[in-house]
Amino acid sequence: MTDQTPPRPASAQPSLPMFYSSPRPLDRVRDGKMKLNRPTNFAFASKTNAIPLLVNEFPTAAAFYPIVFADGPLPVPAAVVGLKNDSNLFIGEDDAWIPGAYLPAYVRRYPFILMDDPENKQFVLCIDEKSGLLKEDGEFALFDGEQPSEFTKSAMEFCAALRQQGDQTDEFVKALKEHELLVPNNAEITAPNGTKFMLSGFLIIDPKKFDALPDSVILQWRKKGWLGLVYAQLLSSYRWQNLVELAAPKK
Repeated sequence: MTDQTPPRPASAQPSLPMFYSSPRPLDRVRDGKMKLNRPTNFAFASKTNAIPLLVNEFPTAAAFYPIVFADGPLPVPAAVVGLKNDSNLFIGEDDAWIPGAYLPAYVRRYPFILMDDPENKQFVLCIDEKSGLLKEDGEFALFDGEQPSEFTKSAMEFCAALRQQGDQTDEFVKALKEHELLVPNNAEITAPNGTKFMLSGFLIIDPKKFDALPDSVILQWRKKGWLGLVYAQLLSSYRWQNLVELAAPKK
């Protein structure tokens, strides 16, 4: 699955995945002495109101966020985290994610990412050079002598797993499109102080069209484990209230 941007991403360069400003391949010579600090804050994710999701995340994410599909040739599942285009309500003034709330894999992956190497027909583990997390006195070594460190191997495995789950996500979304289950939806949210927020440009699953699917399709989707994904998305619509409460002025 190619990284696709959710509604109104903060990235100034549309060709780059959201959050990443200067991704480059890890290099043993260049990075042999470099170490990486884990992010101590999530400021890099503060200027967006939607985070891409994988289907494996739907059940957990639905307990905290409305799940929508960013409109496009192949819609992208996303967790809505804010009511304004450049505001993530789940990041507080200390740049920490709200304790207890599910942290999407797209955020946990940063600053690593797998990117295509068309010339060698493979994926390459890259890191965002401008993340501010690469230091010679950092916490985790990227290389152990000539070989990637266990930390780097773990990052590679995590990114590879997300890539595989991305393919599964694409398959599910294509099926939703094939059966015309995704419909446009606008959300008008009224905050306690009377401020109105209008969110548009996203799709949701139409419950009536889903209920009208032939039994043969329902059976096929049950075998694929997709029914729970549909129900998770539908139930997540109750999470809009979470955003309203977070947007309310703090007393």
